[in-house]
Amino acid sequence: MKKLQFFTFTFISFLLLDLNSSFSCASDTNVNIMLVGCTPGDDLIKLQLSIPKETTIDFIKWDLTFNTLNPNTFILNIAYGESQPNTLGFKEGGQRRSYQGEYHISKSSNNEIYKLRSNGFQTDIEMIKLNENVFHLLTPQKQLMIGNGGWSYSLNNKTPDKKKYPLPILINSASILKDTALQVIYDGRTPCQEFAEENNLTVSQSCFKLKWKLILRKDPKTLQPTTYTLKRTNSRETDITGNWTILKGTATNPEAIVLQLDPDQPSKSISLFVGDGNVLFFLHKNETLFTGNDNFSFTLNKRQSK
Repeated sequence: MKKLQFFTFTFISFLLLDLNSSFSCASDTNVNIMLVGCTPGDDLIKLQLSIPKETTIDFIKWDLTFNTLNPNTFILNIAYGESQPNTLGFKEGGQRRSYQGEYHISKSSNNEIYKLRSNGFQTDIEMIKLNENVFHLLTPQKQLMIGNGGWSYSLNNKTPDKKKYPLPILINSASILKDTALQVIYDGRTPCQEFAEENNLTVSQSCFKLKWKLILRKDPKTLQPTTYTLKRTNSRETDITGNWTILKGTATNPEAIVLQLDPDQPSKSISLFVGDGNVLFFLHKNETLFTGNDNFSFTLNKRQSK
């Protein structure tokens, strides 16, 4: 009987130990931060990633994992090359590289800055954490990197949560208030379905991206916002026009700068969080940042040449 009791106790203990191990492993995987997205392939990012300057790159596809247990290590896998027309891929499959290294987190004006260092990099890569779901790459001068009409320099949480994160405090947001240009153009491409559903847009089930071109105008005397013109994928035949304004402060961040299209028409209005004068981020109706996916981010970039 004693032998049977001992065997039973040992067997149950083994099961409990195995269950505890399973839960431990499950929690370990949750500490990883997994970011995905596509960015342009400008000279700066090619330099940082040790890609020859003469390499032709339309975009770079990122798969970045931060491991907080190992300690503070990361693995970055990228694919890059020329875009294959009418697809989300590259001509001839593109090229691939992998990097491993360490990252460090520092504070800058209440924001977390992630600095990545690897033997495979030419220089360190830095990015700012806007919230748990959205990060954005930085220049060596700590400015938001400016994308183009195809891709931005935002990366998105692979498994985003739905928490209502407050908007970050970005010290360069107010620079847009000093801009004296009478007309500014922003463009970019974003995911389709989530934005369409929230804003009651009629799109097909196969719609995976929206193309945007936003023209903002100001009064030549007062420099106050006047009218806008919006060209968007699902309204190619007719431009969307209206008035726009600049708002300071939201319910969660009194310092946030927000551009609002059609502020007097709540059902039609679109809000954009100002990162700085060059980069805008789409906002949900509840004033939180949209999270993109592995192909597109909810970011618009100031056109550098007209």
